[in-house]
Amino acid sequence: MQRGFVFCNLDQSQVLCINQEKTDFLWKDVENTKVLNQAVCLADLTEAKNIYKRIVERGLAEGLEIINVARLYKKFF
Repeated sequence: MQRGFVFCNLDQSQVLCINQEKTDFLWKDVENTKVLNQAVCLADLTEAKNIYKRIVERGLAEGLEIINVARLYKKFF
């Protein structure tokens, strides 16, 4: 179980993950807790905001928001 902040789409149905080669971002549907364990998760909100800014500036992901991962875990517990 992760703690901290994750990047998700605006309706909170998908989270941002990194592929196995760690070369690209991909969206995964929030279907179970295993997906949440694969999400990019940051412990510090300031760090999450800095990375968010970089992702948006480079055009790597659109429709992105920062959310506490606990809110997504509540869907399953």
